[in-house]
Amino acid sequence: MKRIFRNKIFYLLLILVTLGIVFIFNNENEPTEELTEDEFFTILEDGKVTFLELIPQKRVFEVSGRLKGYEKDQYFIATVPNSEISLNRMNNATKEHDIEKMVTMPQDTEISGWVDLFTTTIPIMIIFILFFVILLSVKRMKHCK
Repeated sequence: MKRIFRNKIFYLLLILVTLGIVFIFNNENEPTEELTEDEFFTILEDGKVTFLELIPQKRVFEVSGRLKGYEKDQYFIATVPNSEISLNRMNNATKEHDIEKMVTMPQDTEISGWVDLFTTTIPIMIIFILFFVILLSVKRMKHCK
């Protein structure tokens, strides 16, 4: 009976840890507010933005930043067309209101958080499994004698 109880607790803990890891990776860096293009340009031209980060995608800019009154971990996100008109509007507003602007070039290869997690944990899991297999085989050898 104790053995069944221990195994159930082990599997329950394993499931809880797995759910915790999934929750952490899926809720990382969610934007506080999504703005439309018009809302973004209105707020930007009113001088309510304190920081901007532009990430050029295929035909759009993914813009994230902070509004006045936002806390450190709060930000907005907007998608703006990658056009000369949009760039001019953003440049004029950042110069006029002295807004810090950063243009980030996307990396060629992005490594997912899941890939990083698995490549760091699988070798450790293999070592632990080998350790337990050796430990069990030594224990069986002692019982056989």
